[in-house]
Amino acid sequence: MKIIHDDTFVAAHSPNNEPVMRAKSGEILQFETRDCYNRSVKDPTKTLSEQTKNQPENPATGPLFVEGAEPGDVLAVDILDIQVADCGIVAVGSGPFREESPDAFCFLKIRDGRTAFHGLEIPIDPMIGVIGTAMADRDVPTMLAYEGGGNMDCRLIRQGATVWLPVRVPGALLSIGDLHAVMGDGEVDGTGLEVDGVVTVRVRLFKGETLNWPVTETRDAWYVDTCGDTCDDAIREGYRELRRLLSAAWGWSLQDAGIYMTLQCFVESNQACLVPNNTFRVGVPKPANMPRLIGRKR
Repeated sequence: MKIIHDDTFVAAHSPNNEPVMRAKSGEILQFETRDCYNRSVKDPTKTLSEQTKNQPENPATGPLFVEGAEPGDVLAVDILDIQVADCGIVAVGSGPFREESPDAFCFLKIRDGRTAFHGLEIPIDPMIGVIGTAMADRDVPTMLAYEGGGNMDCRLIRQGATVWLPVRVPGALLSIGDLHAVMGDGEVDGTGLEVDGVVTVRVRLFKGETLNWPVTETRDAWYVDTCGDTCDDAIREGYRELRRLLSAAWGWSLQDAGIYMTLQCFVESNQACLVPNNTFRVGVPKPANMPRLIGRKR
C-alpha cells in the first residue's frame, strides 16, 4: 500500500502544489496527518496563541495526483479507515464564546475508543475535517471550505462514507488533514478533538459526471456540502445543487425535485461557529428503487 507521510503537507489547496505521489483509479492509499496546530501545542502552561504563532493552520497531507483525472471529472474518495492518536486537543478557537476565553484549551486522552471530559465518557467517532481537490483559478487556504471541499468539517466524513469531489485541475491534487477524534455538529468553538492520525482511502475516477460542490455519501443518504459567508448563503447553495442532482439523476423537473426536497430534505450544520465560511450539508435519503445521484458512469 502506498503511504503519503505527514512530512509532505500543504497550507493551501493550489493548482501549483507539486504532487507528492501518484495513484491510479481504484488504488488504496494511506494519508498520515498532523493535527490542526501542526503539533505545536504541547505545553499546558503556555497560551494557545503563544504555541501556534507562525504555524500553518490545518496542514493537509498531499497532494495526490490521480492519473487520468481531468477537469470536469469527479473523484470518489472512499473512507476505508481512520485511526487516531491517543491524545488530542480541544480549544476555543473561534465561535460565539471566543471573546470570553480566547486561549482556553485542554488535552484529552483517548483510550479504548473513548475520551472523557469532566468525568463524562464520550465515545470517539473519528472524522476528516479537511479533504479537497485544487481549484484551477486560485489558491484556497486549508482553513477554508470552498467548491472543491477543503475545511468542510462534516462529521459524516467518517469510515464507511464516500466523498465525491469535483476535478478542476489535471490529477485532481487531493489533500487530506485536520482529523477529529470526535466533534459535534456546528463545531461550536471552532474545534473538535484535534488529533494526529492515519486515513486509509480508495480513490475512484468517474468521467461524464457534473459536480459543482462536494457530496458526502453515507449508507442511507446523499449530502451536498457547501459553504457561504452566512448560514443562509451556504444552505441556499446546497438546496440548488441537490435539486439539480435529483433532477438530472431521476429525470424529474426542477420543480418536482424541489417538491420532493420539501418532503424529505435534511439540513444539518457542519461548521456553524458563527464566523464567515459557515459550512452546511443538505441531503436526502437514498431510495433503493431510484438511481444514484452520482457515480452512474465510469
